[in-house]
Amino acid sequence: MHHAMAELPEWASYFHLAAVAFLLLVLDTARAVYRVLATPDARATRARRVALATTGRLLAVGGIWIAIVYGHGAWERAGAHNCRHLPAVDASARYAAEYCYLRQDRLLLRIYDARRDGVLARRTFTSVEPVRLSWDGQALVYDAAAPGAKGRLLLPPTMRDKLLARLP
Repeated sequence: MHHAMAELPEWASYFHLAAVAFLLLVLDTARAVYRVLATPDARATRARRVALATTGRLLAVGGIWIAIVYGHGAWERAGAHNCRHLPAVDASARYAAEYCYLRQDRLLLRIYDARRDGVLARRTFTSVEPVRLSWDGQALVYDAAAPGAKGRLLLPPTMRDKLLARLP
């Protein structure tokens, strides 16, 4: 059994955690509905309390889920190695890029301002081919085959990218 679990993809553990959480929420909701409908006395008050409790539980499960996913990403980014600097296109370039290898076929891409004071944006992506980064007029292209703007990091980075880059 241990060998079979080792062969599952990484996202499978998240799927199993989500399935267990969903099952627990369904069971809790069924129990709550039964408690509300059990007797006709003060049904509205019980329904309000159950709705508040269920909302709190959903928020707690969502917060735990976000913490698990973020913690896994931070743990993965902490293991970055073999970092390589991508040379700027010209001397007046405002941004510098660097990519690092994580594990297996995962890569970490960082965008710095020209003085390399701090990280402006960060992306983690999967690439089984050799890394081919290229500067476009408005973006850094890290996956030319990706549909739409999925393989591009827009420059200047968005506020969301800047905020996420400040997190560990």
